[in-house]
Amino acid sequence: MSSQTKTIAVIGATGNQGFSTAESFLSIPNWAVRALTRNPDSATAQKLASMGCEVVQADLNDMSSLDTAFKGVHAIFVNTDFWATYTSDPARDSFAAYAQEVRQGKNAAIAASKVPSLERFVYSALPSFSKASGGKYSKALHCESKAAIVEYIETSRDLIELAKKSSFIYLGAYSTHPIFTPRSLSEDGVYQFIIHVRPVAKIPIIDAPSSTGRFVKELVLNEEPGTKLLAYDTDSYLSVLEAVEVWSRRTGEKAEIITISAEEMRERFGIPMEVLDAPLAIDEFGYMSGVEGYIEPKDLTSTVVTRSFEEWLNTRDWRELALAGEKELEGVKI
Repeated sequence: MSSQTKTIAVIGATGNQGFSTAESFLSIPNWAVRALTRNPDSATAQKLASMGCEVVQADLNDMSSLDTAFKGVHAIFVNTDFWATYTSDPARDSFAAYAQEVRQGKNAAIAASKVPSLERFVYSALPSFSKASGGKYSKALHCESKAAIVEYIETSRDLIELAKKSSFIYLGAYSTHPIFTPRSLSEDGVYQFIIHVRPVAKIPIIDAPSSTGRFVKELVLNEEPGTKLLAYDTDSYLSVLEAVEVWSRRTGEKAEIITISAEEMRERFGIPMEVLDAPLAIDEFGYMSGVEGYIEPKDLTSTVVTRSFEEWLNTRDWRELALAGEKELEGVKI
């Protein structure tokens, strides 16, 4: 991309991924950030404004607001939110959340396709585990919705030009994911990680608030459109066993892994298959199963420096992480 002053519009700028992206582009000369949010008066939106962002009200359900917010921008980062719909519904209706997210993703793509100045469009995606498994693992609709949006961008006849400008970032599991914290303490003082996958299952891990923007920046500035990037932190593509060993080493506490079935996880802890299904697919088929031609951080044109999972964990209070993880699960339990 050329050196003239450019603007990136960030959808979901007050969330982990969006805030990280806004923060990264604020540090680049000749770049301005337009932070899109439904509530410009929120504390996080006001913080973005104080950092130098242009904060603009926009709603993914309102096409006219997107048309206005995207006017004159050169790059757009989009992260749609399945969980906002899912967790606000007492019925925990995955299909309704799926439909809402797909609709919002399509709206963002359609609005972006009408921007003459646009050079790069980056969407935060996830694989379709249903497709990869031949339908065996089809209950993680928070993955299926993002995969459906990718397919729409790539195949829609009305979005041919947008597709030529698009790249996709597939973030690894957040470092705060509850799978990386213990759920119980045995009578002999050993912390227990209770999981429903094999300990050898490998999962890429990322500190999204710190690292997302660094990878998005590379996709916008240095990589060709059409790139599909699996983004994870340095030395952080770990098996569950390796992650537990890191936890034990950094905390100084003894730990063990207890493996139970997904059905028992559901019955004992109230965790829905919406959450449990994807790890099963990852264990059997791999995190990026079904995504062709993707690259990893080592394949990027420029080196992206991030903290490893171990370095990240060393800066955190694991007890607070465990409480936060339990609070996160409470929001999705059935």
